[in-house]
Amino acid sequence: MQKSKFLNIVLAAAVLVLAILLATKSDRPDKLTATPADTSSNVSLAASLAAAVPFMKKSIGVKAALYPQPAVVIGSYDKAGKPNMMTAAWVGICNSNPLSIAVSMRPATYSHGNVTEAKSFTVNIPSAEMIKYVRYVGRFSGKDVDKFKETGLTAVKGEFVNAPYVKEFPIVIECELTEFHDLGSHRQFIGKVIDVKADEAILKEEDRVDINLLNPLIYAGGNYYETGRLIPTNGDILDEIDGKPFTPSYDQRHENETLEVIHNRKSVRHFTDQPVSKAQIETLLRAGMAAPTAVNRQPWMFYVVTQREILDTLSQQLPYAKMLTQAQAAIVVCGDMQKAGNLQDKGYWVQDCAAATQNILLAAESIGLGAVWTASYPYDDRTKVVIKALGLPENLVPLNVIPIGYPTGEDVPKNKWKPENIIWK
Repeated sequence: MQKSKFLNIVLAAAVLVLAILLATKSDRPDKLTATPADTSSNVSLAASLAAAVPFMKKSIGVKAALYPQPAVVIGSYDKAGKPNMMTAAWVGICNSNPLSIAVSMRPATYSHGNVTEAKSFTVNIPSAEMIKYVRYVGRFSGKDVDKFKETGLTAVKGEFVNAPYVKEFPIVIECELTEFHDLGSHRQFIGKVIDVKADEAILKEEDRVDINLLNPLIYAGGNYYETGRLIPTNGDILDEIDGKPFTPSYDQRHENETLEVIHNRKSVRHFTDQPVSKAQIETLLRAGMAAPTAVNRQPWMFYVVTQREILDTLSQQLPYAKMLTQAQAAIVVCGDMQKAGNLQDKGYWVQDCAAATQNILLAAESIGLGAVWTASYPYDDRTKVVIKALGLPENLVPLNVIPIGYPTGEDVPKNKWKPENIIWK
C-alpha cells in the first residue's frame, strides 16, 4: 500500500513537471506556432519573435558572429610562378598608416604557402554577380586545379607586387607582406597596401567608389549576401539622440530589400529644401518606364517640373497638392491618347500609367527621396489646371502630379495589413 502511494506521488510529480516544461516552452521567444496569417506576412518569423521580447539574449556559444564579413578573393603566385586564388572571409583593414590589410589563412590552404614564400598578395573584391566564381574558388584547392583556367578568369601580374590580380573583379588591392602571426588555427598575414585599382565604371567624383554600382558580396553564417541599399541620412540625424530608451523595431524588417521598400513606402507631404538632382529624377523615370503595359503600348509621357513658379502655381490651384511649395521637383504622369490608339476607350492607359506611378513612388523610397500621388484625372477641374500650367497638347491627359523631394521624417508608413480583406478558396 505504501509502495502504491509512493508511485502515485511520483507520477503526479512527473505530470506536474511535464506541464511546467510545456508551459515554459510555449512562452519561450524562440518557439512560436505560426498561424496562416503569420506565414503569409512578409515579416520574417525570427524578427517577429525578437520584437515580442526585446533584448532577451540567449547564449549561443563561441561562434564567428561578427557580421558582416567581406567575401574577397586572395591572389598569389606559387613557387613555380603559377597564379592562384582563394576565397577568404577573415579579412579586414587593420591599420591606417601605413594602410594595411590583415588576411587569415589555414596552413592547409595552398595560398598559405604561396603568400609566405612570395611575401605578396592581392585582395580582389567581387561584385554580387560574380558569386559563382567566388564559390568555385572557395571550394577547390590550387593544389588540385588551375582555378584561372577552369573559371576563365584572367590573371594579371601585379604592377607593384609579386602577386596576380583578377582582371574581371571591379576592385583589386596590391599588398606587400610586412609580418605574420601564427594565432592557432590560422596564420594572420599583414599586408601593406601598395596600390588600389578600380574599374572606372564604379567610380564617382573624386575617385570615390559607388557602393551601389560595386554591389560587393558579404558572407555570414555560411551564406553569401548582397550589400544592400543606401541608408539615407541628413545632418539633423544626430538631433534625434534624445536620451530616451531604445526599442528595436524588428517587426518593421522584411525578408529582402524589395519587400523593405514596398512596406516602407509612404505618402510624403513634408520636404526639406535639399535639392534633387537630374540623375535622381532620371532614376525614378527609368523605374516608371519599366512598368507593365497593355500590348506594350507604353501610353505614357512624363513631364518633369522644376521651375518654382510652376510648382507654386500647381500648389495654389490643386486642392491636394499644397506640398508642392516645399517640393524640389514634380513628375506629372500623362496618358498619351495617340499611343493608346484603339485601346484608349478601354481605359488601359489609366492602368498602365498607374503602374508607372507606383514604380516611381517605390523608386523614390529606395533612394531616400519622398513622393506622394496627387490626383489630376478623372477630375475635370484639376486636369484643366495641369494642362494650362504645363501647356499640354490635346493628346495628353494628366493622370497625376507627383511631388518629389527629401522627406523631413514627419511622414511614416502605414500598416495596411488586414487579413479580413482576404478570402481563401
